[in-house]
Amino acid sequence: MKARYLLCCAAAATAWTMPARAQDAPAADGVRAGPAGIIVTARKRQESILNVPVVEAVVSAETLENHQIVDLHALTSFVPGIKMGNSVLTIGTQISLRGVGTTSLDAGIDQSVSLNIDGLQLSQGLAYQSGFFDLAQAEVLKGPQALFFGKSSPGGVIALTTADPGKEWEAIGRASYEFQARQRRGELMLSGPLTDTFGVRLAGMLSKEDGWFKNPATAAPGLGGANPKYDRINPSKNWIMRGTAVYEPSPAFRARLKVNFTHDRAEGGGSPQVSSCPDGIGAPSGVPFFNPNEDCKYDRTHYLVDFSPAAFPLALNGGTPFLDLDQHFGTLEMVARLTDGVTATSTSGYYKAKSSTFINSTSGGYAASLLYTDNRFRRRDLTQEFRIESDFGESPVNFLAGLFYQDGQVYNRITAGGNTALRLPALLASGEHNLSIDSVSLFGQLRWKPVPVLEIAGGARWTSEQRSDRPTLINAAAGGYLPVTPPTPKISSRNWSPELTATYTPTDDFTLFASLKQAYKSGSFTITNPQTRPVSDNSFGDERVRGAEVGIKARAFDRALFVNLAGYYYRYKGLQVGATEPTDPTGPSGGLPITRTLNAGSAEVYGADFDAAFRPAGIEGLMLNAALNWNHARFLKLENVPCYGGQTIAAGCVITPIGTGVAPVQDLSGIPLVRAPEWQATFGFGYEMPVGSGMTLSLGNSNEYSSRYLAGLGRRRDLYQRAYIKVNGYLALKAANESWELSLVGNNLNNKLTSGNKLTSNFANSVILFGQQTGTNGAGPAGVDEILTFDEPGRQVFLKLTLRPFAFGK
Repeated sequence: MKARYLLCCAAAATAWTMPARAQDAPAADGVRAGPAGIIVTARKRQESILNVPVVEAVVSAETLENHQIVDLHALTSFVPGIKMGNSVLTIGTQISLRGVGTTSLDAGIDQSVSLNIDGLQLSQGLAYQSGFFDLAQAEVLKGPQALFFGKSSPGGVIALTTADPGKEWEAIGRASYEFQARQRRGELMLSGPLTDTFGVRLAGMLSKEDGWFKNPATAAPGLGGANPKYDRINPSKNWIMRGTAVYEPSPAFRARLKVNFTHDRAEGGGSPQVSSCPDGIGAPSGVPFFNPNEDCKYDRTHYLVDFSPAAFPLALNGGTPFLDLDQHFGTLEMVARLTDGVTATSTSGYYKAKSSTFINSTSGGYAASLLYTDNRFRRRDLTQEFRIESDFGESPVNFLAGLFYQDGQVYNRITAGGNTALRLPALLASGEHNLSIDSVSLFGQLRWKPVPVLEIAGGARWTSEQRSDRPTLINAAAGGYLPVTPPTPKISSRNWSPELTATYTPTDDFTLFASLKQAYKSGSFTITNPQTRPVSDNSFGDERVRGAEVGIKARAFDRALFVNLAGYYYRYKGLQVGATEPTDPTGPSGGLPITRTLNAGSAEVYGADFDAAFRPAGIEGLMLNAALNWNHARFLKLENVPCYGGQTIAAGCVITPIGTGVAPVQDLSGIPLVRAPEWQATFGFGYEMPVGSGMTLSLGNSNEYSSRYLAGLGRRRDLYQRAYIKVNGYLALKAANESWELSLVGNNLNNKLTSGNKLTSNFANSVILFGQQTGTNGAGPAGVDEILTFDEPGRQVFLKLTLRPFAFGK
């Protein structure tokens, strides 16, 4: 694999003996330029957002700074159609666009919505936690994207462009304080030219917070728990360092190197909150796992105890749950003009992640949980893309051709430890997975203009991908390793992803476009569970989509109004969804929870996107904006999904063969997709006005509305997130020469608590104890599964100071 990667790199490098021409940097400030003036890279070339035949939302650097958008979750307040969910261990952030996303609690699955950072395509959930920092622009491309962003993405792409060095030296220092979580954050950027042909940019960020949710839990004596070390959930410390170097020796050649180092440390491990207890907070087994003060409501108070080292001798970090994550990644992009009108681009990518996690597996808030889980994860990806593209000016025909290669290695070790104070073994189960990914794709496109106002573009990506898993079962008794061979140790897929678009631009102020698209995502292996005996099949199949979009983009009223309107229809097959089986003490897992990734039979997604921006001619400095997404997303066929614990026959649970055994399952055909509200809207304004001594006062508002949506897979009412509105705003005062700026930012000012991810399990019984019946006429003495909710912050209030002390060369 490595040899093939090096061969691709060598082939790309031979192109740089030819004369070349550099690309211009993307526009960073869409707010000042007006929405139609935004330059996007949706087709990996610079185009006006007015002319590109893609449904796309762009958030400019100015908007990111004004609203203190420092992570992906905050994008939901500006881009209707996008929803996110938190998770535990190495699953990371789960993103959905138009309801299409990944719901499986599995580190081995690729996200259906991929992340692209400076040309590096990422699909593992941990990568989405790298944070927003020193960005030039964020683009959200909705719908399947198969041609231009490395690997095919069935749900869409979030493309981030970080800032490059400019033509003059600048220094930026920024400090902020958030009052609710007591977050302290500092940023420092130094950028400029070292020579006429070589520029650098160094940027760093350090953040530390105490945690947004409170934890007043106390541990019950003698039951394995310890009073929590911290009185808030997930106090954290994060830092990011980024270096950029741009070399442009002539108008014929440009090279850009981006190198990133990130570190995230959170105490508490990201445990979710108990939000629904159908049977109350009683103790079916006689052991009080729920705290006596637990109200089973989603609020700012969690009850989570730490683990006593005496009862959990193998527990890490002194028994305090934690998440520790290091990520190193970067790209080397080289752009050259091979001949007049033909440009070649090479993008070499590297990604490495290392994570160690230890969690309170069943959210014990009084007695310690019966078990904990620790997780050691590593991932390394090498990618190489090489493409050639023409721009022949007045010629009616242009082309794009390219090659993409990925070599990926994933290691995941999962250990479940037991509560010896409650007579469980110190080690319950442990296992490793070694997942290999080898992917090659060829892609190309022809663009034809039969007349100057009409472009017809057709292209396709052919992908061949192989994945293999080598699991190992760690023998707890002997302390040895037992390599096991699953029924499906290797999977292969070969797929075509064609795309056809037509773009009609009769004037500079109007575009009509239509597209036919098809995309796919490879199957993989579930690597979150230790392998069991008898050996189970942990593979799952490909995810595919095909459909169409049609839309218009227009400017009116002397270009003061910019409007987008688009409709879409897509049909998905094999959509990869996640489910957790009820624990079975007699099963091969010995009563431990089993996470599965299933392929849905089919799903249907259709709807409409609308957005508008208006700059009134009579009010200088004012910008109004609004956006709306109506989305109908349903599973047409979703059968043989594991029932939730305690689900009865009357509630739709039946005994049907599934996988290698017999398990209680249900038919969920017809339910909405997870994180797929029918209506989402954003609206707000931005206004700048001069005040005394040449200073500028800025103020703005953004509002987010969402109708209710499923946050977990199932038909239970308590799996829904209720409809809500969130209100955001900012106020800023800036010096005449922009040497300083002081701002006050409020996000979710009305303090709505929301979630994009919920799960079910028998937490009152610490998940693995007896007494629950599933697929019968009654739930049994252990009752029905409780709901755990993965939280998102409520109100956030930031005070921020930005300094630009000097600008050499001015």
